[in-house]
Amino acid sequence: MIRASALEVRGGFEISNSNQKEIRDLCKVLGQKFDDLAERVAALEVEVSDLRRATEENREEIQDLKTGEESVLLKLESMENNLRRNNLRFLKVPEGLEGEDLKGVVDRLIKQGFQVDDTEEYISRDIQRVHRDPFRKNPNRDKPRKILVCFHTYAIK
Repeated sequence: MIRASALEVRGGFEISNSNQKEIRDLCKVLGQKFDDLAERVAALEVEVSDLRRATEENREEIQDLKTGEESVLLKLESMENNLRRNNLRFLKVPEGLEGEDLKGVVDRLIKQGFQVDDTEEYISRDIQRVHRDPFRKNPNRDKPRKILVCFHTYAIK
Protein backbone atom coordinates (compact mmCIF):
# COMPACT_ATOMS: atom_id res chain seq x y z
CA MET A 1 0.00 0.00 0.00
CA ILE A 2 1.11 3.48 -0.79
CA ARG A 3 0.54 6.10 1.81
CA ALA A 4 -0.08 9.66 1.00
CA SER A 5 -0.54 12.32 3.60
CA ALA A 6 -4.13 13.00 2.66
CA LEU A 7 -5.05 9.64 1.13
CA GLU A 8 -5.10 6.04 2.16
CA VAL A 9 -5.89 3.20 -0.13
CA ARG A 10 -7.60 0.23 1.41
CA GLY A 11 -9.11 -2.54 -0.57
CA GLY A 12 -9.04 -0.44 -3.68
CA PHE A 13 -10.80 2.62 -2.16
CA GLU A 14 -9.25 5.93 -1.50
CA ILE A 15 -10.33 7.44 1.82
CA SER A 16 -9.39 10.96 2.77
CA ASN A 17 -9.02 12.17 6.36
CA SER A 18 -12.25 14.18 6.12
CA ASN A 19 -14.10 11.13 4.80
CA GLN A 20 -12.69 9.04 7.64
CA LYS A 21 -14.04 11.54 10.15
CA GLU A 22 -17.48 11.47 8.47
CA ILE A 23 -17.46 7.67 8.53
CA ARG A 24 -16.51 7.63 12.24
CA ASP A 25 -19.26 10.16 12.99
CA LEU A 26 -21.78 8.08 11.04
CA CYS A 27 -20.64 4.95 12.88
CA LYS A 28 -21.16 6.74 16.20
CA VAL A 29 -24.63 7.88 15.11
CA LEU A 30 -25.52 4.40 13.86
CA GLY A 31 -24.16 2.87 17.08
CA GLN A 32 -26.28 5.26 19.15
CA LYS A 33 -29.37 4.47 17.06
CA PHE A 34 -28.66 0.76 17.43
CA ASP A 35 -28.34 1.17 21.21
CA ASP A 36 -31.62 3.15 21.26
CA LEU A 37 -33.34 0.42 19.24
CA ALA A 38 -31.94 -2.25 21.56
CA GLU A 39 -33.36 -0.35 24.56
CA ARG A 40 -36.73 0.00 22.86
CA VAL A 41 -36.78 -3.71 21.98
CA ALA A 42 -35.93 -4.60 25.59
CA ALA A 43 -38.70 -2.29 26.86
CA LEU A 44 -41.17 -3.80 24.38
CA GLU A 45 -40.19 -7.32 25.44
CA VAL A 46 -40.91 -6.39 29.06
CA GLU A 47 -44.24 -4.87 28.02
CA VAL A 48 -45.16 -7.96 25.98
CA SER A 49 -44.26 -10.14 28.95
CA ASP A 50 -46.46 -8.02 31.22
CA LEU A 51 -49.32 -8.17 28.72
CA ARG A 52 -49.01 -11.95 28.45
CA ARG A 53 -49.13 -12.26 32.23
CA ALA A 54 -52.15 -9.95 32.41
CA THR A 55 -53.85 -11.88 29.61
CA GLU A 56 -53.34 -15.15 31.45
CA GLU A 57 -54.70 -13.63 34.66
CA ASN A 58 -57.71 -12.34 32.71
CA ARG A 59 -58.29 -15.79 31.21
CA GLU A 60 -58.27 -17.31 34.68
CA GLU A 61 -60.62 -14.63 35.97
CA ILE A 62 -62.96 -15.12 33.01
CA GLN A 63 -62.98 -18.86 33.66
CA ASP A 64 -63.75 -18.23 37.34
CA LEU A 65 -66.57 -15.87 36.36
CA LYS A 66 -68.00 -18.43 33.94
CA THR A 67 -67.91 -21.07 36.66
CA GLY A 68 -69.59 -18.64 39.06
CA GLU A 69 -72.20 -17.77 36.44
CA GLU A 70 -73.00 -21.45 35.91
CA SER A 71 -73.38 -21.89 39.66
CA VAL A 72 -75.67 -18.86 39.94
CA LEU A 73 -77.78 -20.06 36.99
CA LEU A 74 -78.17 -23.49 38.60
CA LYS A 75 -79.25 -21.87 41.87
CA LEU A 76 -81.67 -19.61 40.01
CA GLU A 77 -83.17 -22.57 38.17
CA SER A 78 -83.52 -24.46 41.45
CA MET A 79 -85.24 -21.49 43.08
CA GLU A 80 -87.59 -21.06 40.12
CA ASN A 81 -88.45 -24.75 40.22
CA ASN A 82 -89.13 -24.52 43.97
CA LEU A 83 -91.50 -21.62 43.33
CA ARG A 84 -93.23 -23.51 40.52
CA ARG A 85 -93.75 -26.65 42.54
CA ASN A 86 -96.66 -24.95 44.31
CA ASN A 87 -98.39 -24.44 40.96
CA LEU A 88 -100.87 -26.57 39.06
CA ARG A 89 -101.79 -26.05 35.43
CA PHE A 90 -105.14 -27.01 34.06
CA LEU A 91 -105.16 -27.54 30.30
CA LYS A 92 -107.97 -27.59 27.74
CA VAL A 93 -110.47 -25.79 29.97
CA PRO A 94 -112.67 -23.82 27.56
CA GLU A 95 -112.50 -20.06 27.94
CA GLY A 96 -115.58 -18.13 28.94
CA LEU A 97 -116.84 -20.70 31.47
CA GLU A 98 -115.46 -18.83 34.42
CA GLY A 99 -116.83 -15.37 33.91
CA GLU A 100 -115.03 -13.60 36.74
CA ASP A 101 -114.60 -16.62 39.06
CA LEU A 102 -111.65 -18.83 38.09
CA LYS A 103 -111.56 -20.19 41.65
CA GLY A 104 -115.04 -21.58 41.11
CA VAL A 105 -113.94 -23.30 37.89
CA VAL A 106 -110.93 -24.78 39.68
CA ASP A 107 -113.18 -25.89 42.54
CA ARG A 108 -115.45 -27.75 40.10
CA LEU A 109 -112.47 -29.31 38.30
CA ILE A 110 -111.03 -30.57 41.59
CA LYS A 111 -114.41 -31.95 42.73
CA GLN A 112 -114.98 -33.72 39.41
CA GLY A 113 -111.43 -34.88 38.71
CA PHE A 114 -110.23 -35.85 42.18
CA GLN A 115 -113.49 -36.71 43.95
CA VAL A 116 -112.71 -34.34 46.81
CA ASP A 117 -115.76 -33.19 48.76
CA ASP A 118 -114.31 -30.46 50.93
CA THR A 119 -112.59 -28.48 48.18
CA GLU A 120 -114.39 -25.29 49.13
CA GLU A 121 -112.41 -25.18 52.34
CA TYR A 122 -109.11 -25.82 50.53
CA ILE A 123 -109.87 -23.38 47.74
CA SER A 124 -110.61 -20.44 49.97
CA ARG A 125 -107.78 -21.10 52.41
CA ASP A 126 -104.88 -22.54 50.43
CA ILE A 127 -105.01 -21.05 46.95
CA GLN A 128 -102.85 -17.99 46.68
CA ARG A 129 -103.95 -17.01 43.17
CA VAL A 130 -105.67 -18.36 40.06
CA HIS A 131 -105.33 -16.91 36.59
CA ARG A 132 -105.23 -17.80 32.94
CA ASP A 133 -101.94 -17.96 31.09
CA PRO A 134 -101.04 -14.33 30.48
CA PHE A 135 -100.70 -14.74 26.72
CA ARG A 136 -103.61 -13.22 24.87
CA LYS A 137 -106.02 -15.54 23.22
CA ASN A 138 -105.24 -15.87 19.56
CA PRO A 139 -108.50 -15.91 17.56
CA ASN A 140 -106.87 -18.16 14.95
CA ARG A 141 -105.94 -20.74 17.54
CA ASP A 142 -108.37 -23.34 18.86
CA LYS A 143 -106.60 -24.13 22.13
CA PRO A 144 -107.76 -22.29 25.25
CA ARG A 145 -105.18 -20.71 27.52
CA LYS A 146 -103.97 -22.69 30.54
CA ILE A 147 -105.32 -22.00 34.01
CA LEU A 148 -102.52 -21.54 36.53
CA VAL A 149 -103.27 -22.23 40.20
CA CYS A 150 -100.71 -21.22 42.82
CA PHE A 151 -101.11 -22.79 46.26
CA HIS A 152 -99.61 -21.34 49.44
CA THR A 153 -97.82 -24.59 50.22
CA TYR A 154 -96.56 -27.55 48.28
CA ALA A 155 -98.30 -30.02 50.61
CA ILE A 156 -101.78 -28.98 49.43
CA LYS A 157 -100.98 -29.67 45.84
